[in-house]
Amino acid sequence: MKTFPKSLMRLMAFAVLFGTASLLRAQDNSTLVLWHANGTQTRIELYKQPRVTFGDGTVDILSPVLNQSYPAADVLKFTYEGNGTGINDAKADQPYSSDGERILFDASVRPDQIALYTSDGIRVPVRIQQTDRGAVLPLSAIPTGVYLLTAGSVTTKYVKPGKSYT
Repeated sequence: MKTFPKSLMRLMAFAVLFGTASLLRAQDNSTLVLWHANGTQTRIELYKQPRVTFGDGTVDILSPVLNQSYPAADVLKFTYEGNGTGINDAKADQPYSSDGERILFDASVRPDQIALYTSDGIRVPVRIQQTDRGAVLPLSAIPTGVYLLTAGSVTTKYVKPGKSYT
């Protein structure tokens, strides 16, 4: 049986410990918290890469290790706990753009795939207009604030800015 020198064994042990510590640091326990109407919480670590979408009356969470659906009326709010999200550029895959007066959607997004929610998870009634270039959501009747915007299979944060008085 072959034996390894003690210095090599120490080096291997250090490498294993360093690798484990790096992995734990990468998974910094940043957490998405869903607050339910009955007072309970569902906590999902962000390293599991959860994707939150809003179905027809449901809040759906899908990740490589989780596939869960909750009634929308049961989810009161979302909060975040942790040091960082790891999101570099959330706008890279958005199927829409905004000129401040309206949201313009790619032609690939059908009007029935568009939904706007308040930060409390309440669906905002909106009128989607269809044009030859794609769907348009006018913003004139929507108050300034932070929203969740679902367009096709993508849900992102949308901020309607307030008026600037200069």
